[in-house]
Formats: sequence, C-alpha cells, structure tokens
Amino acid sequence: MNPVHLRKAIVADLAARLPAVSVQPLGGRLDEAELKRLAVKIPAVLVALMGVDGLESKGGAPHATFSLAAVVVCGTGKKGEPADEGALALAGAVLEALEGNRFGCDVGAPASVRAENLYSGELDAGHSALWAVTWNQAVDVSNNIQKPELDDFLRCYVREAGDGPVTQQIHLPGPQGPETETA
Repeated sequence: MNPVHLRKAIVADLAARLPAVSVQPLGGRLDEAELKRLAVKIPAVLVALMGVDGLESKGGAPHATFSLAAVVVCGTGKKGEPADEGALALAGAVLEALEGNRFGCDVGAPASVRAENLYSGELDAGHSALWAVTWNQAVDVSNNIQKPELDDFLRCYVREAGDGPVTQQIHLPGPQGPETETA
C-alpha cells in the first residue's frame, strides 16, 4: 500500500467521524511556528506520517511499521471554554476512532497508541492548545506504486516469445508510441 493512500484514508475516516472539525493531512511535525504559519482553521486534526519504525517480511511481503500522528489543535470555545478542555475532548474522540480501526485498508490495527499534551506558555498566551495522538500501524508496502501512477518513461515490461528461440522484448512507451528492443 502506498503511504499516501493510507494517510488519505485516515483523513477521510476522521473527517466523517468528526464533521464539525477540520481534518487535514500534515507534511510533518507541527510546532508553534508552523502553527502560526499555517493559520489552521480550528478546531482541527492534522494527520501526519511521522516515520517508519521497522520493516519485516510477512508471507514474503515487506511490512513496514508506520509511525502516525493526529495533531489536535483547539482554540478558546465560542462561549469562552478553555482551549485545553476542547483539545482534551477532541483527543479523546480521536483515541476512540483509532480503536481497532484499519481505515478501510488492508493494514494492521493501530498499536502503541499514545496521547501527549503539547502545552506551552506561548500557545496558552495565544489561547490555543495542542495534543498529539500517535500510533503505529503495520502496512504491506509491496506494490505500493501502481502502474497508472508512474510516468511512461518509468514503465517497462519484459515478454518472452512463446515459440521459437528465446527472446526478450522490452517495451518502453513514449511520446511517439512503444519502442521495442529485442535482446
């Protein structure tokens, strides 16, 4: 499975479960400076693939253990509720959504789930609160790039002729059509 597809599936699942929340993909770590730069619509949940923590073969296929994060961002509520209370409630909703969730993909269930308060005085002064919900998920990473996703110049295949001498034909599609080279 392509990691991009897994992140999209997680974003779609959380967005469906949390319709009043802005759920978006995130390219990496979120800190105070990045939060200000992004000007995130809050409340928000930002989903990121943080890294890979291990690779093992299962049934002959490589399975990577992805480290994922859902960063919860909240501000002061409409009726003046403290930002940390909203962040706690939203972090709890994300935790509930993770329980056994494979997000419609052929992946393992979330494991090593944690939630961490990213409080800082600077954030509090801006009336914002951050929590990071992190987990690991095992993913079969074989065949993670599908043919339509590759540019023509990257696609090639080898075909042996069924009769006669053994030959290999390599077809490289290009702008003028397939070119064939026989070895």
